[in-house]
Amino acid sequence: MDARNDNPRRLDLAIKVAIGGLVLALGVLAYVIIATELQQRAATPAARAIANLEQIVRDDPNDLGARLSLADALLAAGRFREAAEQYQEVLNAQADDPQALAGLAFIAMEQGEWRTAEGYWRKIIEVLTDGRFDAVDQRLERAYRHLGATLMELREYEEAIKYLREATRVRRDVADTYFLLGIAYREIDSPVLYRENIEYALRFDPLRPDANYEYGRILLAEGDTAGAAERFRVAAQNAPADRTEPQEALAELGTAPARLQKASELASADASAALSEARIAAAIDPDSVEAARLVATLYERLDNREAALAGWQRVLALVPGDSEAQSASERLQPPAQ
Repeated sequence: MDARNDNPRRLDLAIKVAIGGLVLALGVLAYVIIATELQQRAATPAARAIANLEQIVRDDPNDLGARLSLADALLAAGRFREAAEQYQEVLNAQADDPQALAGLAFIAMEQGEWRTAEGYWRKIIEVLTDGRFDAVDQRLERAYRHLGATLMELREYEEAIKYLREATRVRRDVADTYFLLGIAYREIDSPVLYRENIEYALRFDPLRPDANYEYGRILLAEGDTAGAAERFRVAAQNAPADRTEPQEALAELGTAPARLQKASELASADASAALSEARIAAAIDPDSVEAARLVATLYERLDNREAALAGWQRVLALVPGDSEAQSASERLQPPAQ
């Protein structure tokens, strides 16, 4: 299966995730809420915050901190033209301000003006590396990461990798960066580094839906259908409502009853094969008590105590007070140290 061509816009989720982190990078006030209806703006906390900041700026046009806060609030509210005007006013007074440049870069990305965004991110990197700022300034990490994300939208994957790797040198624990690196390596047909970076992303964010989905695809290509199904389930449970790929991937694995029947048929002769089928059934239908019980039973039969304990605890989550699951959970608890 060609991982690059089966869904050419899957990258959209990676970019949106990366862009989402920029709002935090800009220091937007915590109480700002995106206003979605023009007629409701006057009554929202966002509108009140913006109104207060506008008054501060009117009272003192030279208060660049307040002007930046106003620009950030306008940006978070989706009022991009007004935000851009405020960022530009900051730049008129204080050329090359990294925060103002980042705000303009974000607006360009949101509007799909990728070359414009690229120019802003490159300028930010230039400013932050000219000796005036700390060499490990976290804004530099974000600039490298967002430049990488921008270049990926332009399908310049090798160039994107260069900047994403720079981001990891500044900070090594950002799941966004590793996920983007994984996708970039996938696009240049580097499967080992694709897998490695997706695994890094999951290390720092185990429930991340896009990374779980990608890892499920990797496992599926390797023949680990049960592992893939479980990753698709995690992805489906954590993905935004408009991202249906994980659920569609689960649907392609068949139905839970069919997988469960096959598991039951295999149970006496081949516990490992039966377990694989039961795990798939449980992933397809996470509310199936029968599938969860069979998974726990087979793990215990195969002497995987840790997985068996987790399996029985899953049964208890579905059926609180279940006597068989309660007994098994007590039996499988590790001895006290």
